[in-house]
Amino acid sequence: MMKKIASIVLVAVVIGACDPSNPFAPPPAEDYLNELVDVMKNNHINKATINWDDLRTQVLQKGAGAATISAANDAVLLALELLDDRSSFVLTATGAIIEYKVPCEDEAAPEPTVPADIGYVLIPPYSNFGINAAIFAEKMHGTISSQDNASLKGWIIDLRGNTGGNLWPMIAGIGPVLGNGTVGYFVDSDGLKKTFAYKDGTSFYNDEAVVTVSFPYVDFKSAGKKIAVLVDHSTSNAGEGVMVAFSGMANSRSFGSATCGQGGGNQPFQLSDRSVLYLNVAYLEDRNEQNLQGVITPDEVIDDQAAVFNAAVDWINN
Repeated sequence: MMKKIASIVLVAVVIGACDPSNPFAPPPAEDYLNELVDVMKNNHINKATINWDDLRTQVLQKGAGAATISAANDAVLLALELLDDRSSFVLTATGAIIEYKVPCEDEAAPEPTVPADIGYVLIPPYSNFGINAAIFAEKMHGTISSQDNASLKGWIIDLRGNTGGNLWPMIAGIGPVLGNGTVGYFVDSDGLKKTFAYKDGTSFYNDEAVVTVSFPYVDFKSAGKKIAVLVDHSTSNAGEGVMVAFSGMANSRSFGSATCGQGGGNQPFQLSDRSVLYLNVAYLEDRNEQNLQGVITPDEVIDDQAAVFNAAVDWINN
């Protein structure tokens, strides 16, 4: 989810890899696999608990005899599988993605009938950056401002089906409901914490502005009202990040089924063949510094999609 930096690196790597005026001889496949495992061992969020000797042995055995790095892709895939973090991946020098996918699907949620005295915001998956990300967030401010009034009983934030993407426009967009301040933390394997936050139309990563709404909605009239957050098994990555942002609020409660467990922070590491390893280096904590690494179980577990929305409405009304 730390995609702001990652996206810049991605462009540079792909352009460099495709430049015919820049000849390059990749390392032998075995050297590349050892380099890959070394980077994982030194930086992965679970570096202290993974058996690295065993992982390296399995990966090298899988890649034995590979004449080229591309012929060792199955070994790279095995390394990602053995990390068991559900989010790390490799962007090859040719622009292909190698990732170990864990299916996280759920039945589609039915179209809700929203009571007039409850605000409703659906946050879909979203992966764009730059001006498009700001536009995405600004539209969400419009959705919020069009429903907000002092007589609202509460809000429903629907993250069902949100498979992730770019966290920062989501935080910038839903910010009026979140309120200003730190909403969560990325925590690395050494315990170093970096904040993610919202203030007046801007999402922040460790005090650095990431996405800014040009005309933010700041006159939020229903502050302090109940906030129901809806999730399902397909809620993952940035979707889980938004769930974490609401976790720990005194007036919020989550409903639905356990999430996919792909939340956290990926950091890019360029390898010697010009591929990039996007490695999971941080887990998520909520604003109260509660560890929410991996699959997140909502406050009320409800597997029936229609019943999830009704339970949220009942909680807000009562």
